[in-house]
Amino acid sequence: TEKLCEAQPAVCVCLRQLFACEMVFGVALLALGAVDDMPHYHRGKLTQYEIGPPSVLLSKSDEQRLKTGRPVLQAVETGVVGARRMLMVQDIAAPANVVMDRIMDLSRYDKMVDGVCRNVEYAREQEGCTQKVKTTYDIAVLHMKFRYYMEHQYDPDQKCMVFHLDYSRRSDIDDSVGYWYVQPSGRASSRVYYSCECKLRGWVPGPVYNVLTKEALSKATTWVSKESIKEYRNMQQNDGLSRFMSDMRDSLDQLKLPRMREAPVFVSRFMDKRRDAAVRFVSNTKVGRRLSPVPGTAGCL
Repeated sequence: TEKLCEAQPAVCVCLRQLFACEMVFGVALLALGAVDDMPHYHRGKLTQYEIGPPSVLLSKSDEQRLKTGRPVLQAVETGVVGARRMLMVQDIAAPANVVMDRIMDLSRYDKMVDGVCRNVEYAREQEGCTQKVKTTYDIAVLHMKFRYYMEHQYDPDQKCMVFHLDYSRRSDIDDSVGYWYVQPSGRASSRVYYSCECKLRGWVPGPVYNVLTKEALSKATTWVSKESIKEYRNMQQNDGLSRFMSDMRDSLDQLKLPRMREAPVFVSRFMDKRRDAAVRFVSNTKVGRRLSPVPGTAGCL
């Protein structure tokens, strides 16, 4: 630790402050805790995002960076003096609908997103073209556990989803808002925009908050890229198997089987007699008559 402080004093200060915050917030959360039968402490402190495309201008250097597979980080003005939000832009080698499906697969966040222990839906409704989904997040960060209740608003046509706390329930964090937007950039590629802002209870050192924000943005775009590419490859493999099975069926249908030779005359006559006998048997049974011997046989059936 001493060598780290000598080489990178700024990092050392952040780590010490972060550890202090962890101790303070860990005790505070044990005392407060999230509850689903009480409203939150307020109705929202952070400015919420709106559904729609982002207002972002990318430079030539940004475009070059994106072509190399690296994300671009930009500061976005919120309209509040002194307040800024960070926006992450990333190109992903998967169609926009596949990427958006991964983002909206909220119930599987615990399997896709690092730090999410559980994400359970408790309400869903449709408002025009917009879907509203509410879920409970259980997350673990830096040995601390948080529970908060989030409301997601999703417009499939615009491929955009915004979220904020569900203020009808009390969460461990003070406030949180966020934004996802997926722009198709090709038949099998898309550009993803992600931004979020989170406010913890009490005071958090600026350097620590910046580190946590950038780390959250980086992790978010990383998991979306990984899961989207994996899902798209699985879809391609399944499509390939489906096409193979379809081709096999078509080939079998086109096979011309040899025609069967007609049965010999004596076989045909024997089958005709047995068929006639069966018909008489059924008819006599219905009227309750004694069956007569079948021609060519001894006794009765």
